[in-house]
Amino acid sequence: MAQKCELCGKGPQYGHNVSHSKLRTNRRFLPNLQTGHVLIGGKLVKARVCTRCLRRSTSGRP
Repeated sequence: MAQKCELCGKGPQYGHNVSHSKLRTNRRFLPNLQTGHVLIGGKLVKARVCTRCLRRSTSGRP
């Protein structure tokens, strides 16, 4: 299952875990994806979207 928002396309970003001794190991920052009802093309559809898009959606459903 892809870690990508179906509305805005936001996906994982990459960075580092930095320890006290400043050693860096790779890590991924994943978007906060939730399943919700959103308006796509004038229809109410169930989709995996990031919380920013879920708040921005005007579907009126929880």
